[in-house]
Amino acid sequence: GGGPSIQQTWYNAGKRTVRLDLEGEAGRRTFLDLVAGADILIEDWTPGAPLFDSPELERANPALTRVSVTAMGLDGPLAGIRTNDLVANALCGSASVTGNAQTGPLSGYGNQTHHTAGWYAAVCALAAVRVARATGSAQHVDLSAHEALVSCTEQVLMEWFFPKGTWKTSIAPRQGSLHWSGAYEIYPARDGHGVMVTASLKLTEVLVPWLAEDGAAGDLADPEKFPGVVAMVKNLPYVMSVLRKWVAARDGEELFFEAQRRHQPFGVVWNVEEALTKSPQIAARGYLQEREVPGFGAVAFPGRMARTSADGPHPSPGTTVERVDWPARPAKASGGALRPSRPLEGVRVLDFTHVLAGPFGTRVLADLGADVIKVGTAARSGGANSPDHPYYLCWNRNKRSVAINMASEAGRDVARRLAGKSDLIIENFSAGVLKRWGLDRDSLRAGNPGISVISMGGMGQDGPWKDFVTYAPTIHALTGLTYLTNPPGEHTLGYGFSLTDHLSGLAGALAALQALEYRDRTGQGLSIDLSQYELGLGIMAPALLDYLANGVNPEPVGNRHPFGAWAPHGIYRCAGDDNWVAIASRGEAEWQALARLIGGDELAADPRFASRANRLANEDALDGVIEDWTRGLDRYDVARRCQDAGIAAGPVQDAGDLAGRDEQLAARSFFTTVQSESRGEYGLDRFPARFNGECPPRYDAVHEIGADTFDVLTGLLGYSDDEAADLLSGGALS
Repeated sequence: GGGPSIQQTWYNAGKRTVRLDLEGEAGRRTFLDLVAGADILIEDWTPGAPLFDSPELERANPALTRVSVTAMGLDGPLAGIRTNDLVANALCGSASVTGNAQTGPLSGYGNQTHHTAGWYAAVCALAAVRVARATGSAQHVDLSAHEALVSCTEQVLMEWFFPKGTWKTSIAPRQGSLHWSGAYEIYPARDGHGVMVTASLKLTEVLVPWLAEDGAAGDLADPEKFPGVVAMVKNLPYVMSVLRKWVAARDGEELFFEAQRRHQPFGVVWNVEEALTKSPQIAARGYLQEREVPGFGAVAFPGRMARTSADGPHPSPGTTVERVDWPARPAKASGGALRPSRPLEGVRVLDFTHVLAGPFGTRVLADLGADVIKVGTAARSGGANSPDHPYYLCWNRNKRSVAINMASEAGRDVARRLAGKSDLIIENFSAGVLKRWGLDRDSLRAGNPGISVISMGGMGQDGPWKDFVTYAPTIHALTGLTYLTNPPGEHTLGYGFSLTDHLSGLAGALAALQALEYRDRTGQGLSIDLSQYELGLGIMAPALLDYLANGVNPEPVGNRHPFGAWAPHGIYRCAGDDNWVAIASRGEAEWQALARLIGGDELAADPRFASRANRLANEDALDGVIEDWTRGLDRYDVARRCQDAGIAAGPVQDAGDLAGRDEQLAARSFFTTVQSESRGEYGLDRFPARFNGECPPRYDAVHEIGADTFDVLTGLLGYSDDEAADLLSGGALS
């Protein structure tokens, strides 16, 4: 309300801002002086019309790392199109699986497409600057936000690549809060809260006995009808129907806390106010820190999404300065052998992660050239953690696999010797597991001072909730993301895929690069505590700040813009069955262009829509006018017409569209195939960035559990053949 912008305050925290007139000679000269002293330049200039060309930048700094972040990439038939968060969600497949049959496609709340592309940009920047330092030569990263987003849509690509899974379709459906597995869904409780329940963990050991205690188990307690977990999994719809009835008779918050006491990954759907005021974990870990916001005053400010053993104070809101004086830095090395498209070659990662968040993060590192050694065991290789499952195949390419029995002392000794040869350990076990195995940084630092250990726990490594069990749907529910990803008046849909798992994976990859940067400067590694819950709070930070500063507790607005900055801003029906297009305009010039495209001068002069305030006041009528136009047209044609008029627009695409109709992905060869012994040929998506014109080149199929155990032990660790055989026969390698 007339003060500093919430979004600018959050997104520019920790930065200095210098204002330059880049149309004037003095401003351009000052900018190039800044480039000369910089390690990294991140820009989002329009493809084909950059403010500065590459030779000009390289003359200023011959070893500059430049990261170009654009909607579609720097080349291809759709390079330079206009998008925003809504349109990007439509184009990448996210909206196709969010919502239900009644709502139509929904765009997720809160700039999540920007967060995804931003994390990829940070990862690419820290990876590429390693090559620039090693070689003394300029690096240019071409990051396609569209490709980045497509890579983070979970079942959208999985079901396309593996249509013969239990889903029996190649096109992932839009099914409200029901997870693709059929084992997670949000149900209304007696107190009005939604509860995210799941039948995925210890179904027969914990969940069914708990239902029986409450007299709510129904036929699940009948051993003749359901003799074991297999029978229950085969009839998940019935299991979930029992859970729905049970939840309806309970208080939602009470059920959530009792479920977590029993180590079940339930979550209660909280709004923003509840998310901030009902969680003792926030206060216990000091997540909010009071900061002075220029032009406003003191406000509780959201914190980092990962904390390290070398952290200083939380970042403060950004400041505007007249000039920037760079600190002196060491001269760049030269003559290094790193390839631009494999910037992490020579880095070894010991991967103790499972399911999605951790494996996706280590997949990113492996794509960039790191030697990722995935530690598995026979006991943990069932279901989605099995190389036979499409889920595992999607997130574990380019990795070596060793089998180690961590329940045995001999196995733990092998793991510790592997750690001595590694740069990074990444894990997402429960808090404290690695310490019990002697694989935490404090235990390893004497023998390997440069090693860093990244723990990707659901709630972090301490605090009253540290032992809570969480999956992405749990995090979505507890942070307000589920609540706000809904049409008005509804609170139980939420994102249609595991968004925070992907973002946590990217944050884990960024933490790994942060650790390598710190080690290269100091010789020491880091302990990094990445709480997926705090990451979930962080991606809601503008809404959190609005509540903390202004007392605003937002309600869902569907596909409309949550801050009213864009109007129109919606997803509209087109010709054909379940075909939709996203359209968003901002400012009077764009509205006039769109109005003339739809209804000529008459619509452009309609007083109901004559200003942004009028359009917001008459948004129902505005959406009706637009949908009357789009309903009879092809969605791709509508998007093309809008783009030609300078309006952000894009068709809602599903996996079939991405693979068969998306000319940009085809032109940039985003999809490829890989051959494996057990699965034959299957599809995969490439890394969404090019480094000096080249996409990371290596895409190896998933290795079977333990396939590389012997080679790693004898080749890397120096065990003799007999010693390795003794470990195997003794049960340490299983």
